[in-house]
Amino acid sequence: MKRFSTLAICSGLVAFSAMLLSNSNGVAHQQNKDRTGAPGSQTTCQQCHAGGSFEPDLEVVLAIEDMVGVPTYTPGATHTLWVNVSSTGAPAGYGIHGTVILADGSNAGVLIDQDANDCVYLDQVEGRHIFEQNDLCASGFFMVEWEAPAAGSGPVSVYVAAIAANGNGVSSGDNFVGGQFDFEEAGSATGVVELQNEWASATGAGEGNLNIQSKEAMRCAVFSLDGRVLFDGDVQPGQQSLYLGHSGWAVVRCISQAGKVWTNRVLMPQ
Repeated sequence: MKRFSTLAICSGLVAFSAMLLSNSNGVAHQQNKDRTGAPGSQTTCQQCHAGGSFEPDLEVVLAIEDMVGVPTYTPGATHTLWVNVSSTGAPAGYGIHGTVILADGSNAGVLIDQDANDCVYLDQVEGRHIFEQNDLCASGFFMVEWEAPAAGSGPVSVYVAAIAANGNGVSSGDNFVGGQFDFEEAGSATGVVELQNEWASATGAGEGNLNIQSKEAMRCAVFSLDGRVLFDGDVQPGQQSLYLGHSGWAVVRCISQAGKVWTNRVLMPQ
């Protein structure tokens, strides 16, 4: 993942505050602007969203069917982008503004409005597809359905600009985070290898417990869908039962000493 390290300074005009992500809708819907940070977009507004007491972090994970955290996309298949914005300081809500493009800057695949009642709005700016919040969202966890491009399209990049907002309706007191997340086409990726089920598994054991079964030593993190870290530590070979005091869906992500990664979503019953 690449963070936006060089960002143009936003204008100081008072009128510019109308375009900010801290408003109910994102800047694509309100102002027909692309501020995702992708090549060809307009300035991302780090300077405008500043002065808050938050330290936001951003993660984008790719999921397909029951596999979460896959490093590659399957051409033509429907995937889910898990966009998670978390922060210290208990912000009032979160906003996102993102796109998925190919190496030449054109749209990669198709964004799908899978749920009219969620906190995600789909729009276009000069032909570029955009996903963004449709309100100040209490949760920083967003799910965006995405149909991958055809075979031979090559790598895709997800660009996201996000904020942790204090909810006062203007830019003061917010904080910005942005990033670029790259995914290779299936069959062409190198580097990270996903662990298959024969390497590791996780099951909810009820009453806030999670069982992790592994054939090798791993470092595992478990977090809730709203971004709370439930566990972060070493897991030894064999089965370990972790009391997390959590019920509902959780995401388990483990990495072996050899650098192999395993990620999955687990339902922990009450």
